[in-house]
Amino acid sequence: MVLSSPTSPMPTLRDRQKRQRRTDMLNAARSLFVEHGYSRTTMDGIAERAGVGVATVYTYFTNKEGVFAELARMDMSELQAEGEAKLRQLPGDPVAAVLSLLDIYARAHEFVSYEVMKEFTIGARTSGPLREVAHWITEWKLEQLTAALTRAQHAGALAPELPVRDAAQTISDLLDRYYERATSEENNRRALDLLKRCVRLLFEDWRAPAQPSPRSA
Repeated sequence: MVLSSPTSPMPTLRDRQKRQRRTDMLNAARSLFVEHGYSRTTMDGIAERAGVGVATVYTYFTNKEGVFAELARMDMSELQAEGEAKLRQLPGDPVAAVLSLLDIYARAHEFVSYEVMKEFTIGARTSGPLREVAHWITEWKLEQLTAALTRAQHAGALAPELPVRDAAQTISDLLDRYYERATSEENNRRALDLLKRCVRLLFEDWRAPAQPSPRSA
């Protein structure tokens, strides 16, 4: 028999109902964002789809942007966890290591439509919940890319004088350009291929110079 910790009491029925209600509203919002786009979705529509009163939605979320930001944080938390898991088993080649992380980050389009992703990017340009979430996403991606490059540098695969944080920032900037180019399923693969080609070109200058072979006696 497992006993609950005295500092972590079992959730009450009311707590479970509140969590479920919140989940229902987020699921309703996601479906409406995908069906109609962010700009054409309303808080009233979210309430109707979730089967609650609009006042209830406002009890949980200040506004529609707050709903959108929470969905983005939930989705990107999954990719963040995948990236952390990947860091524990990265291949020795730095190019393969970085590309494996980029494959994870590119999966952001699996959560929402390309149009909604574009609306998120536009909304994140001004101060507010979307900008805060966008900053958080950029920071953890940057940390993961920096960790991958640092490991490769310590292994002697990258030039020792390479500023890995700056290099990671360069890759992050290219990733942002990829998100701008991937506006439909049709050009997503081309945009991702272009991103990977750019990264491979960068590593041509970043790799540590090959050590000369010792002369035979």
